[in-house]
Amino acid sequence: MKLKINRDHLLRGITLATRSVPTKSANPLFVNVLLEANEKGLTMLGSSGDLTIQTLIPIRVNELEVLRVYAEGKALVNAKLLNEIIRHLEGSEVDIEVIDQTLLQVSDGRSEFNLNSIKPSDYPDFDLEHDGVRFAIDRQLFVKLVDQTAFAASTKENRPILTAVHLNAKNGHLVAAATDTARLARKQVELKDNVTFFANVPAKTMQDIARIVEETRVEEIEISVSDKKILFEFDGTFIASRLVGGDYPSTKEIVLKTYNSFLEANANELIKAMERVSLLSSERERIVRLSMSENLVQVSSSSPNAGRASETVPTCRYSGEPLSIHFNVGYVTAAIRACGSDDVHIEFTGELKPFEVKNIEDDTQTQIITPTRTFIDK
Repeated sequence: MKLKINRDHLLRGITLATRSVPTKSANPLFVNVLLEANEKGLTMLGSSGDLTIQTLIPIRVNELEVLRVYAEGKALVNAKLLNEIIRHLEGSEVDIEVIDQTLLQVSDGRSEFNLNSIKPSDYPDFDLEHDGVRFAIDRQLFVKLVDQTAFAASTKENRPILTAVHLNAKNGHLVAAATDTARLARKQVELKDNVTFFANVPAKTMQDIARIVEETRVEEIEISVSDKKILFEFDGTFIASRLVGGDYPSTKEIVLKTYNSFLEANANELIKAMERVSLLSSERERIVRLSMSENLVQVSSSSPNAGRASETVPTCRYSGEPLSIHFNVGYVTAAIRACGSDDVHIEFTGELKPFEVKNIEDDTQTQIITPTRTFIDK
């Protein structure tokens, strides 16, 4: 393999491909990145075994030649080292050549590096074919779908199914749901394609892909879902992820039909008030109390060691019987931010009943939070 390539395009490609590469792995091959040069361009592939990213740098980009391939071939080298080397090079072009099948030489005419290269044939083959159900989704719609749900998934591995975002498509709609049992986030979007499937995708994978597509600014993403994997394709890049096995718990019964108490507040002011007050919370989960009546809305917290804090929230309106409720500040602020609105509506049925955080102008999303049982401020 021998080629000359524009450094900026190479850096973007290698940075993208290595986002799936772990720093440590039980399989030492997975700390490497596979390079392949041919008549199509330079393909780079990295994988953790669960998440695989392959991207292509073509010969030309917008009619501008960014790559010259003098000799086709493959190389398998340490992903982190190669990424750092390309990042620190200052030349506008980079020469890459495999020497004696054991070294990858990288040079910008000023600096030269010789990296140990592993036999590419030792690297596993990964399934990057479209199979199963296939559909397209607008980039901005996909990013919103992820931003409004994935944060509510569990980060604990004792119940792997709860670390996933559950996707369910039918009748032209795609519904995403995530829960850690203490909260639920759900979002529905319309699809151009009338497809039917369900899949449990790791929430972290969904968030990583959303960040990647947001950075690349593509207009549309092609997605295919089979029994074992989900595959995303956009702008010469393929991202394949394993699915989480098991039956996702039903979330329909969590959503209440009627509420009897209602709070309307400025989202930013309510978040700031809760975060300030939570500084004195004695709980690891940062529990605060929200006390509401028609004349006063107040957030408070206390700690036996630190003291007490309270703040009146001025720009809000409450209707219903007086109510005090305790909750995890992080859960509520995340739900409010996910709503994406200047004003937020919170609807209640009682101090120990799940409550809903809403953007009343967007009925395609649901944010449900379970109060915390506590003796704080009692």
